[in-house]
Amino acid sequence: MVTVWPEFVPCFTVEDILEPPSAEYERGECRTFVGWLKELFLYVKCEDNPDCIQITTESRQNYKKALDIARTECKIKEPHKWEETASRKAQAAALNKIRKKLGYVVEF
Repeated sequence: MVTVWPEFVPCFTVEDILEPPSAEYERGECRTFVGWLKELFLYVKCEDNPDCIQITTESRQNYKKALDIARTECKIKEPHKWEETASRKAQAAALNKIRKKLGYVVEF
């Protein structure tokens, strides 16, 4: 069975976030708020091919849990719309709040 929860979730800084509004979720190693949530909690690397990603029932549930935390703890009603106007600093802060709420407290 594939473990869906990431082993490690980074501490986010403004340098990790794309400048809003962004036409895409990812550019190089930078992503939008939702782009990071998808990368960390929705997309699962295929065991036999690291270039392949899959979306599992479990990863959908984990992604939903991360979005629910964004809505309740971070007071973000519509994450996809919010990231279009929120500052890079606000997006990084929200991701770090979600990270801690999910129990990722070790900082590297």
